[in-house]
Amino acid sequence: MDSNGIVMVICGMYFLTMIGTGIYAAKRNKKASDYLVAGRGLNTLMTAITMAAVQIGVGIVLGSATNGYNMGIWPGLYYTIGCGGGLIFAGLVTAKKLRNNEGYVPIDFFAYRYNDSKAIRFWAWLSNVPSLLGIFIAQMLACGGILSGFGLPFGWGVIISAGVVLIYCTVGGMWGVVLTDVIQTAVIMIGIPIFFICILVKFVSGGGSVAEIYQNPFIPQGLFTRFVYLVLPFLLSISMSYDAYSRIQAAKDVKAATRGCIIGGLIVIFIGGLCSSIGAMAFQLFPGVTDGIFTIAATGSLPPVLAGLVIAAILSAAMSSANCVILSLGSCFSRDFYNKFLHPEVNNLDELPRAKRISQAAVFVGSLAGILFAFKMTNILDAMIIFNYPYMGSLLIPLLGGLVWKGATRKGAFAAIITGGIVGVGAFLLGIPGPLNGLINTDLALLFAYIISAATLCVVSVMDKAGQADNAARLAINGK
Repeated sequence: MDSNGIVMVICGMYFLTMIGTGIYAAKRNKKASDYLVAGRGLNTLMTAITMAAVQIGVGIVLGSATNGYNMGIWPGLYYTIGCGGGLIFAGLVTAKKLRNNEGYVPIDFFAYRYNDSKAIRFWAWLSNVPSLLGIFIAQMLACGGILSGFGLPFGWGVIISAGVVLIYCTVGGMWGVVLTDVIQTAVIMIGIPIFFICILVKFVSGGGSVAEIYQNPFIPQGLFTRFVYLVLPFLLSISMSYDAYSRIQAAKDVKAATRGCIIGGLIVIFIGGLCSSIGAMAFQLFPGVTDGIFTIAATGSLPPVLAGLVIAAILSAAMSSANCVILSLGSCFSRDFYNKFLHPEVNNLDELPRAKRISQAAVFVGSLAGILFAFKMTNILDAMIIFNYPYMGSLLIPLLGGLVWKGATRKGAFAAIITGGIVGVGAFLLGIPGPLNGLINTDLALLFAYIISAATLCVVSVMDKAGQADNAARLAINGK
């Protein structure tokens, strides 16, 4: 059997393991809360693993290596800083309050803080669908590209990878995601360091200087907007994203949630740092590569079995992020839309008999939609970031502001959603493939959305005297 065949056999074994794990986890899903937040029973270690797994996707592995190759080791770390730093920020600042206020989706905290709103629930559902699909699409693009390098047509690589995620997410729910995350993170934590050590030995033996690759400026000339584009969306927003929020809620208590976020963030930074370093060293070992440097470096530096392990690690990274976000799509549909928009009189999601089935249906249909859109997008990081603009541009500041500022009022939050949302939606329309694409540089669009939204929240809240009085009374009743 040739080297490509060995790699494909290892990948096939990995796929079957993921499906089997999802089927095994299905017996734990008795009700909607089991399916969406694993019965709120994860300890610190399990929380940290699933927190790291949701962030260590193709952006961390392939994106860091590619940017390290093209721009140097520090630019290669920008996205890692955003994701890992975002988890640490969540552990230090937001996770305690979010976990104390038990919910299923971030808008549950909005309802607690500002009172519920069917309009906001509907907008959160509507704007979050492209956000989650964008991340899912990015992971499937990577899987298709990776497998195509070993003889499998790109389209079939996308379909098979998405099909595996579809099966174990639809059947296994959050328990399936968590158990597969353990396996996927173990593969990543073994495969990536082995690859780093092997390419380091090859790099040094070829006369390369390790010190030299770390001497580049942290933000080279002309890359400041790229730094903001890759760091800001995630540094501030991760704790308010549906995928991370559901894992905070899956933790068994506040301590597990906060420590899990911090440890998970450190794992992300560790893996991202190795991947960026791999890319920077590969620049000298494999000059002139325009696409797929991580795969080329792996197959060019490792024996077939180890190369297969590393390729499985890349697939693990992509699929662990994909399963997390596609399950969050189930939470979005069942909680925001089906429960709080269509049946707001019911507070406990488990009391709605169709909630679990609707979550499963959303996961299934979302996976199919992701497959179709994957053939329309080409840039992995753009698929993840641009699709985030409507949701994060409109809702991050009101949610985060409500966590850290007692003076934020309902009227101020609504105004901030409108102003930030206008910028976010506009940037999304200018960034996606279509006739408007490229009319302006959207790298700083989310920063502008945050600034405008924050200014609106502060000004309107300060001027809203009635809202301040109502706010103080409600906070007193809630004991906060």
